[in-house]
Amino acid sequence: MRRRRALEIIGAAAGAPLLVPGGAVAQALALGERIRAQVGPVGGAPPATLTPAQARAMTALAEVIIPRTDTPGASEAGVTAFVDALLTGWLDAPDRDRFLAGLDEVDPIARAAHGADFADCTPAQQTDLVARLDEDLDRRRQDPDVDETQTFFYDVKRFTLAGYFTSQVGLRTLGYRIIPGAFEGCVLLDQYGTGDRR
Repeated sequence: MRRRRALEIIGAAAGAPLLVPGGAVAQALALGERIRAQVGPVGGAPPATLTPAQARAMTALAEVIIPRTDTPGASEAGVTAFVDALLTGWLDAPDRDRFLAGLDEVDPIARAAHGADFADCTPAQQTDLVARLDEDLDRRRQDPDVDETQTFFYDVKRFTLAGYFTSQVGLRTLGYRIIPGAFEGCVLLDQYGTGDRR
């Protein structure tokens, strides 16, 4: 599968309702499974592409986007490992470099605003910074000369959503049936209301 096509699938699925299987969602789930096969278990090997500082920032960003509430958050779904696998084996060099450059700007922005790295900011400060990034993305959407899909925060959001909602944790949160139902090979047709069989 071409890398560009993989990103198109992830982008489509991030905006699609995952409760209805088929189309882009089915492709995204299959792609997510392939990407996760490279990652291994959540909390397994250290990141291959992300530096420790980048991994901390990515984890904190993903937790603001999908926080732990009465359901698991982005960390429990292994979103940072998913993003690292995307960066390592699926993104073209320009896309990967743009993403990493944007991620490298998160801590300096947080230090300038709040005197601490993003991951060390309070939850309110993190939410404020993410809201600013989101407002900047919205401004870019309004500009006909700017392609907002080529921005760092656009990728953070779609990679976080794709990483979460293609994970078993995310699918369970949605109530999505990961395993097909039981096969009942010998049933009486009458119990399913088949009516008259003449």
